[in-house]
Amino acid sequence: MNGLLHPDHPVICFLSRLFDLILLNILFIVSCIPILTIGAALSATYQVLFKLIDKKDPSIVKCYWKAFKENFMRATSLWIFIVSAGIGINAALFAIYNRLDPKYELLQIPVCMLVFILLSVAVYAFPLLSRYQCGMKQLLKNTFMISIANIPATVMIAVFPLGLLYIAYVSNIHLATVCSLASTIGCSGILYIVSYVLLSIFKKYESRNI
Repeated sequence: MNGLLHPDHPVICFLSRLFDLILLNILFIVSCIPILTIGAALSATYQVLFKLIDKKDPSIVKCYWKAFKENFMRATSLWIFIVSAGIGINAALFAIYNRLDPKYELLQIPVCMLVFILLSVAVYAFPLLSRYQCGMKQLLKNTFMISIANIPATVMIAVFPLGLLYIAYVSNIHLATVCSLASTIGCSGILYIVSYVLLSIFKKYESRNI
């Protein structure tokens, strides 16, 4: 019994990490409510998760809000850019498929390339912003270079949340169950798994002093 109550016991460690993720999930969802702040919320969440994975045992609330405030302007600008670019790309694809003559369908190729670039920015920019200090131009450059050098990981990270939703759909899991999981640990849990992949990529470059 005394062994079970020891702080380093696997059960205690699991429950402690579970509580951290639930608390982080609540902070993330609350700070995403204005929609405009989603970028800052993502950046802050990644910063906390990276510290958890590195076993730095941060104070979840204090670390989250500190990161949220520090990265707010840049993360929000980045989020607005991604949303605006996404709207523009969707409009271009709609025009190609529904308004232009079929002979112009090849125009979808460069537009699809833009989709990949935008996904790359969405996948890597916020975690990079949370971990490194650099200008926006350098951040976007690093984002693109890392995404090209790690295409399998980029695709996996991009489709992972969609894959979970698809599994829930084909398994006929009730919508209320999905919403309940999302509101308790779903968002932070997914980002926690993704953070392991991202951190392994980042540390690979850090070891090369890049």
